[in-house]
Amino acid sequence: MMRFVTGPLGVAALALLLLPPARDSARPISLHGPERQTKASVGWLWNDDGARLSSLDEASLRPVGRPSARLGYVDTWAVSRADSSLLAVAAHMGGNDEEDLLRFVNVSSLRVVKRTVDLGGWARALVWARPDRVVALVNTCCTPGSWVSVIDPGARRVISRHEVDGQVNVITRAGDALLLLVSPQNRIGPSRLDVVAADGSIRSLSLDRVSSGGSWPDGTSENADPIGQVRFPGLAADGAGAHAFVLQPDGPAAEIDLRTLAVSYHDLVAPTSVLERLAAWLTPVAQAKGVNGPERQATWLGDGLLALTGTDQRAAKASNGGVEMSGTPAGLAIVDTRDWSIRALDPGADWVVPVDGLLLAGGSRWTSEGGEPTGMGLAAYGSDRSLRFRLFGGHAVWVSTALAGRAYVSLQTSSGTSPVEVVDLASGKVVEERPSPVPTPLLGDAPVQ
Repeated sequence: MMRFVTGPLGVAALALLLLPPARDSARPISLHGPERQTKASVGWLWNDDGARLSSLDEASLRPVGRPSARLGYVDTWAVSRADSSLLAVAAHMGGNDEEDLLRFVNVSSLRVVKRTVDLGGWARALVWARPDRVVALVNTCCTPGSWVSVIDPGARRVISRHEVDGQVNVITRAGDALLLLVSPQNRIGPSRLDVVAADGSIRSLSLDRVSSGGSWPDGTSENADPIGQVRFPGLAADGAGAHAFVLQPDGPAAEIDLRTLAVSYHDLVAPTSVLERLAAWLTPVAQAKGVNGPERQATWLGDGLLALTGTDQRAAKASNGGVEMSGTPAGLAIVDTRDWSIRALDPGADWVVPVDGLLLAGGSRWTSEGGEPTGMGLAAYGSDRSLRFRLFGGHAVWVSTALAGRAYVSLQTSSGTSPVEVVDLASGKVVEERPSPVPTPLLGDAPVQ
């Protein structure tokens, strides 16, 4: 069963919706695009038979020249810190249940090294911070559990494997380390933070005041409640990789010093009106086959500020005995870690993308009854937190990439296909429409969450 903290409010799903957007004393947001790790202008080409790498014209995001050999269906990748022209790619060539192979690519020449490493599962994240070590977090599709594998890229072999005790819920990067938020298997309960270093060693910290995880019925009893419960906090690290932050759907925020693994907890500043309205949100709905629970994402913005977004999923039994499921945005709020205040920015958002000078946001609403998903469209906020422009109102959208002053925006449809709208970020206008999908620039390691 979902565990809720009902004492003094730390950060709640309601807080994102109910807090007034008081910007009068809010600090400006320091907004920067993704930090480039690679020197060459290359990107991913997504095809039905898998991905390839190609040189790109970054101004137009169009392929240039002949692409690489087929790399398969890519799950994640990492750039070598020692030589930014080298790339490690975890991919499989066939179905979803096929194990990943670790491949190595010279980004400058687009040459794929023939010899591979079998990872024994599918990779959720890679780190290549040492010339002689690649670290992979690996799962399998059909059994619980994860492990950390350490690979020698020169010898092309796995040299060690360490099982992770528990369920890895959220992943992020902190400098040359991976951060794993871990809960008990198939249960929502007290959490643990694992810090995976560049050599594969792991340091762990108990976070007793952070509740996370997911539980799914085993299906052995016809009378068993067939609903899954989830609770995934947001996890982020500062730009220096010195501190990590865990923002819960409710309960205190946790701040961790990654050098000493000291933890401190903070209640976020919120109006008492939010506390008074918590009871209605905590009342459980009738449960049916589906998933109930909150999921949050935390994004480091710099200068002590975090963006907090997320989704709330709900499932209930319908009058006809079926299942009604839905997902709604939790909203976008900015958390200031200097005084642990939280201020709402947009109630309709469930994702953000920082670019140079702008914070792009969007969100979608969906139900199991079908039809086209709806949403807030695309909103762009400036460093002063004011709205610069809004496009595609009423539509669910996502930004596939933002580069060279342009955002490449896809409109979500029930069929899953739509053209890509090219938005000029300076003017806030659509300047071109492109077929989907567009290439993804390779600027650094694959995103994780």
